[in-house]
Amino acid sequence: MTNNQQELLIPTHLNVNLLRFPYNVDKSPRFSWWDHSNISNSQQTAYQVVISKRLHQLANQEYIFDTGWVQSSENTGVAIPQIEQVLDAGELYYWQVRIKDNFNNISDFSQPEKFISTDKPQVEPIHGIWADRGPKSDNELPKLGNVVFIRSPRFDLNLVDVDTAVITAFSRGNEPLFIQGFDLLVNGTNVGVGSAHRQVHYQGTDKTGIYYNKYDVTEELINGENVISVMATAKSNRKAFWCKLEVYLTDGTKKQIIVTDKNWHVLDGSTAFGDYGVKIRSLYFGMVSENVDLRYYPQGWSEVEYNDDNWPAVWVNPQSMVSDEEVFIPYRSENTRRFETHEPSKKVIKLGDQDYLVDLGKEIIGSLKVNLQSLLNQRVTILMGEQLQDDGHVRHHLAAGPDYVENWTFVKGQNQFTTLQVKNFRYIELVGFQGNLNENDIDGWAIEQPFESQESAFDSDNDLLNREYEMSKYTIKATNQDVYVDSQARERRPYEGDLLVNGNTSFVVSSKYSLNRHSMDYLIDNPTWPEDYKLYSIEMAWQDYLYTGNDEFLKNRYTDLTYKLNRGKNEESFDGASQDFKGSLKNTKGVDNFDEEVGLVTNDGLIDWPIPERDGFVEGEYNTPFNAIFYGAYLSMSKIADVVGHHADADHYRSRAARIKKELINRMYDPKTGRFYDSMNKDLSINKHTSHHATAYALCYGVYTDQQMADKMSRFVASDGKFVGSIYFIYFMLKGLIDSGHADDAVRLLTNPDDRKDQKTFAAILNTLKATIAPEAWSNHYKPNMTMSHPWGATPGLTIVQGIMGINPTKPGFENFSVKIRPGSLHRVSVETPSAKGIIKATLTVGTDEQIVTVHVPMNAKGTVILPDGSHLMTIQDRNETDLEGMLTKTGQIVLGSGNYQISYRTN
Repeated sequence: MTNNQQELLIPTHLNVNLLRFPYNVDKSPRFSWWDHSNISNSQQTAYQVVISKRLHQLANQEYIFDTGWVQSSENTGVAIPQIEQVLDAGELYYWQVRIKDNFNNISDFSQPEKFISTDKPQVEPIHGIWADRGPKSDNELPKLGNVVFIRSPRFDLNLVDVDTAVITAFSRGNEPLFIQGFDLLVNGTNVGVGSAHRQVHYQGTDKTGIYYNKYDVTEELINGENVISVMATAKSNRKAFWCKLEVYLTDGTKKQIIVTDKNWHVLDGSTAFGDYGVKIRSLYFGMVSENVDLRYYPQGWSEVEYNDDNWPAVWVNPQSMVSDEEVFIPYRSENTRRFETHEPSKKVIKLGDQDYLVDLGKEIIGSLKVNLQSLLNQRVTILMGEQLQDDGHVRHHLAAGPDYVENWTFVKGQNQFTTLQVKNFRYIELVGFQGNLNENDIDGWAIEQPFESQESAFDSDNDLLNREYEMSKYTIKATNQDVYVDSQARERRPYEGDLLVNGNTSFVVSSKYSLNRHSMDYLIDNPTWPEDYKLYSIEMAWQDYLYTGNDEFLKNRYTDLTYKLNRGKNEESFDGASQDFKGSLKNTKGVDNFDEEVGLVTNDGLIDWPIPERDGFVEGEYNTPFNAIFYGAYLSMSKIADVVGHHADADHYRSRAARIKKELINRMYDPKTGRFYDSMNKDLSINKHTSHHATAYALCYGVYTDQQMADKMSRFVASDGKFVGSIYFIYFMLKGLIDSGHADDAVRLLTNPDDRKDQKTFAAILNTLKATIAPEAWSNHYKPNMTMSHPWGATPGLTIVQGIMGINPTKPGFENFSVKIRPGSLHRVSVETPSAKGIIKATLTVGTDEQIVTVHVPMNAKGTVILPDGSHLMTIQDRNETDLEGMLTKTGQIVLGSGNYQISYRTN
């Protein structure tokens, strides 16, 4: 150690394959960490990674792998040669890292983190357990087996020799509900939800990927008797649950403690949940109606001391849980967990005699956790929903389709239970409840991935904009389950267009990048019907590389990404409305739709949704929005091709992009009005309608020759401060305005205070619609079947950080990033946003005579502050208030190394 060791802090935020606790580590794992220093302009010059099988061995420096000092500045997506040679399948490992800096300091080792190598391929059949559909007793409902309670035999453990305990689990039969199917508990504590969506056409094959989850349950186990408990739901005849508990012992061995078999007990939940076959349905799925009956619900069922002697023996499903057409694989993102919600704004309102309303304060995606005292045996009607009716009662029949009406039967005394089915709701109304209802009697039981709220923040002198950011941030927190979906309320399916907004907003509020990558991979294999959506997979693959600094995804899926550029019509094409479609939408090579003679692509995309939001767009053979998106896709694909070494491909894609841009401007642009025509017909005649969307897409993807052209286009796109199109489409509208130098128009749009009903403003969404998660549409007027929980409406979050604050990676993994603050009418803005290098902070204060910018650049990164055109730099100071000179380039850009800085300047 050096005398200045306190200046170089230990690395933090250790990840392998973008995960804190991965269990998918096989060949070529990628390591990442954050560096920290109290010295300005600090750079990592070397790292040392050490690996041991057990924690005490790591402490004793008994390493199975030691890189030694590797001269490298890399700390994101680091590949360590030959490491796979020491990793055994299914084995546990600990790792640490320490670094050297450019001032000859050496950090201490980081805190240790764990990972598990991928299990060996499954060879033997796996047979899961479920409830036996035996005869019912006099008071029971027929045993439908849609919901079950599962308990393991009690097992004894001596934890003295246990380093780590891990449960591997998955279930089948819930696929028709498009949702995870079980809650897993150890000694009464919920340790996670599973298992993740299956992935059809896995990695472009004819196999279906069946994901298993692993849960670190070391902290939940106790010396003495323990029990594993599961509440599970399923619909198809493949109903089955399977798990095993393994312990990694301090002597370096692994031992299986228990696995699901005929000795477990399973209780059919039909009577406990009042399941007599009635479903809560959308157009896409039907889930069990949870008419909880506490006369039969096994209160305390998950605790060790619960007596399950009267529970029936299990039924072992003879069908293997993983067929020959399926592949058994580890999940690649964070496990979904249950979280009890306690919002400060939560309240209970008495609407009338025996009528109570519980407002959770924010909408959740999940279930309920109940613990209340009832004065008598009573039956109560339960209404749940995302919205309230005008009379203050719950709108239980969601606009999106499901009707959340259930009946609960309480017993006199304590009533303690959790529900299981996943719903989208904020409000719960109890009709016919006799007694007093306290605020904590009913809590939200949300399902979410872990989310570090302290990693991101935004504040400004505009309260509306602050609330838009918080709504966007909470949208990501609340809607991140096992894969990005449009909404759990209706379809529960991933879409590439949703990925565009969901992924970018996730990037700016959370450093957990794995779900975005997993969702991209899923959508490459399972594309959706809009043809333009498929191109967004390319755009987001490039964004993923810029944010993570990890090129593994680009290398592994390069060929599949190239297929996205072939959007010619064939038997796999689907227009979203055909009733006799026979294709599979599988990602195939497709048909090249670039017309060499015309220089444009044929076919069309979604444009906007629903159709009335398209501003009268007129479709032709060659469509401006589709070609503009293609222009951006070809540019992104050219960059990807260069990264993976396909330079001839890169030149080809750049050539195509240049041709499309040239022909769009020459054929489709009206220089007099500054607008693009919608489309051109096969005979090359122009459809001269100029929808807002045609010009907005062109502006977003940079289809203009110079700033003068961009200015003319922006005047039309800005639409006099009023949004045009859907809440999804404004992503393109706002991005185009900001990137073309018109952030003031974007700020004006976002801060429009008009909150009258059905106005296309975020003021109306927050104040009148009272949304807490981004909605699917501006209001029910524009989309009567809208959901109030749809991430594609979370554009303000990404626009604030990437646009208004201008914080974007310019080199992969934030090796370099830009800060280009464009506040419009705002006088004070402040942001904290995570990156692959650490937390970036930036503020701007607009004064009468000067503007002051402060920036925090994390270690091992460089930030380029871009001042407004015509600015006059006054001072640059570091954290010690030392004046720095000579840093301003001729283009008004200030390049800063790690540290804290204050910049003052004047504008003309």
